[in-house]
Amino acid sequence: MIGTFTDFADQSILLPIEIVVFLSLSLSGRKRDAAAWGLAMLSGCVAIVCLKLWFERCGIPHHHRFLYSPSGHSMGGTMVYGGLLALFCRRTALFLAGTVALAVAFSASRVLLGAHTMPEVITGATVGFCVACALRFALGPRQTIGLRTHTTLITLALVCAIGFGLHGYRLGCEVWIQEAARRMLGSVLCH
Repeated sequence: MIGTFTDFADQSILLPIEIVVFLSLSLSGRKRDAAAWGLAMLSGCVAIVCLKLWFERCGIPHHHRFLYSPSGHSMGGTMVYGGLLALFCRRTALFLAGTVALAVAFSASRVLLGAHTMPEVITGATVGFCVACALRFALGPRQTIGLRTHTTLITLALVCAIGFGLHGYRLGCEVWIQEAARRMLGSVLCH
């Protein structure tokens, strides 16, 4: 059950959702909002990859694993689904409560599965939360003004179709990032 939930934050699902939301905003005439969405999603992904490259550069510590691999699932789930709340929720309190709930749920799922430590999920969730809040701020108070109901419903239907259609697939980015970290940074900074 926990694994089923956490899979909704895998990059194999989140990347297509990010693209579909960007295209939906663009095609509905919300170019500024599409740009804000795209920049926010790109910024979050770059931030977590940079953190992973830095912390994974020397491999898994032999003595105690404290902060080795910031959680991409915690970051991505919080960022993307919190970003959707930033787009579609009129009330800031509801956006904040929902985004915090997402951060806690995705983080707890990663810890309960034994995939990450608490510091790793807190780091990832913090990045995701900050990106979702930055997106909300960038959208401004008018983010839902002019949003057509059918556009919202189509976008959310596509998000659900992607989520359930690709559920269970895993992109496996972690292996690539670990290898890149050890090759690019590890040989220079760990000897």
